[in-house]
Amino acid sequence: MSTGYQKIKPHKLVIPSTITPKTTKKKYDAIVVGAGPAGSTAAYFMAKEGMNVLLLERGPYPGAKNCGGASIIAEATHKLFPNFWDEMDCERLVTSQSYWWLDETSAITAGFRSMRLAAAPFNRFTVKRPIFYAWLAQKAVTEGATLCLNHHVSHILWEGRQAYGVALSPPQDDNELLADIIIAADGANSLLTERSGLTPAVSPNHLSLYVKETIALSSDSIEERFNLKPGHGALIGLIGYPTAGFNGTASIHTFKDSISINIGMTITNYVQAGLPPFSLLARLKRHPVIDTLIRGGITTEYGSATIPEGGYTAIPKLIHPGVLVVGDAASLVNGTHGFNLAMWSGYFAAQTAINAKISGDFSIKSLHLYRQLLDKSFILQNMKHNAKAASFERDVPYFFSLYSHIANEAAFEITKVYTMPIKTKRKLVWKKIIGLQPITRILRDMWKGIKVLWGN
Repeated sequence: MSTGYQKIKPHKLVIPSTITPKTTKKKYDAIVVGAGPAGSTAAYFMAKEGMNVLLLERGPYPGAKNCGGASIIAEATHKLFPNFWDEMDCERLVTSQSYWWLDETSAITAGFRSMRLAAAPFNRFTVKRPIFYAWLAQKAVTEGATLCLNHHVSHILWEGRQAYGVALSPPQDDNELLADIIIAADGANSLLTERSGLTPAVSPNHLSLYVKETIALSSDSIEERFNLKPGHGALIGLIGYPTAGFNGTASIHTFKDSISINIGMTITNYVQAGLPPFSLLARLKRHPVIDTLIRGGITTEYGSATIPEGGYTAIPKLIHPGVLVVGDAASLVNGTHGFNLAMWSGYFAAQTAINAKISGDFSIKSLHLYRQLLDKSFILQNMKHNAKAASFERDVPYFFSLYSHIANEAAFEITKVYTMPIKTKRKLVWKKIIGLQPITRILRDMWKGIKVLWGN
């Protein structure tokens, strides 16, 4: 397959003048660190209510550290940004969703497709991350927030136990910016809160590394290979073989003129496997079922991202005097929910900051409203329901790989036509299954999986 490299152009963004080094100290109502989904959403809603908001982004533009894309939940986004699909450059409207359990040569597939998913307010859209991030940041700027790019925040400033601002790293050396409240939205493995002593370092058991590749294909080829109507998209979750015997996941997202493949597992699993992350993606692309989907495509992007996947029990302390932690920095990731959990946590942080400004109280007691809003929302309720998922994957590390292999072996034997009585064939299939895993172990593992699924 031919390859090349091309950087995705960011969404058109009006960039205000940035703060110059050695500037005199300026006081803001709120400083948001990180112009990702959580940070930009928080900045947007605070600015919309008249707060003087500074949004600081480390990269040259929002989403600069990201490549590829993902899907956003339409209903969750629509409630925050009504009819967002009319103003944002979405890629495809998702009408097909499936899961594939892979072994070395085959796949068992289970999916659902429906034109009912194409009716407003829709279900999912695929989006390119840099475009989505830039759109959200522009929303905040339009409402009056000040966006400063290429600004790296080194640590939070404290007066006693109360935060009162942030310090910037070079080239903005010795530059301190002041605010009543700081919202930490600097992503997974947040160094800001860690360096400031607010959260511990994220455990390698709770941090996953995903490798991503964007492969350009014509829209006609995508729609033909994925059996899609023009403008419609597909999401495919890949389980089993991709992560080489460890629990982890991979997925395929379809865009207008490209597809994205990503694969990942915990840092601990990479260490135990002794595998470089890029080798998993290369291995997956060679799979005969996947190869037919990407054949002839041109690689336009390649990158990686870390995602906190420790679940409910790994959520750090989110509220500190004058500081709120949101999005990935707060480990608010739950399975298919990433963008929408980040945006809603930013929204709740904004509501809390607005309330604190009105009362003039930025203490922990006042900011506890943030946790109350989270607890009442689908965000923490869903995460609490799935609280045992992360420990289950650690306790049964072979679950995805082994049972995908067993299922594919059983499916092969059932599908293959033999010249033997059906009773004999059933015995053959049964022996194949228990030869790979004793029945008592299968029943025990399945019972554990059911308990996790039902949140018990």
